[in-house]
Amino acid sequence: MNPDTDEEPEEDVDAQAQFLDWVVEHFSIVEVVGPNKRFYWCAQWYEHKEVVARLFALWQAHLAAELDLGAVSSWWINDWDRHAAVFFDPANGPFRFCDRTRGHLSETKETGPAVSLTIPPAEWQLPA
Repeated sequence: MNPDTDEEPEEDVDAQAQFLDWVVEHFSIVEVVGPNKRFYWCAQWYEHKEVVARLFALWQAHLAAELDLGAVSSWWINDWDRHAAVFFDPANGPFRFCDRTRGHLSETKETGPAVSLTIPPAEWQLPA
């Protein structure tokens, strides 16, 4: 207790642990990816920056949806289904260079950025 304010101290929240708990819990109830399926999930999903960014956005949206009665159903349709289509796309998804038997990024040796990007000149401005 803080003697100056008579308030309980705030506990530190470990957002990473909460996020990882949510990922594990969520994937315990969604698609099963087996050897006879055309979908693939890389066991080293956390090495795929796009996957982490999408899952983090899904987690935040899910937290918000839980606060709004009835919004979780919309979350499944409007958020999860759209991201899952990207996750599990074997031709264009983030795991397209991974292989079931050879593992993470076994199909490529590329280490550069996914997209060539140039920073605009200083005088560049966003369109009005």
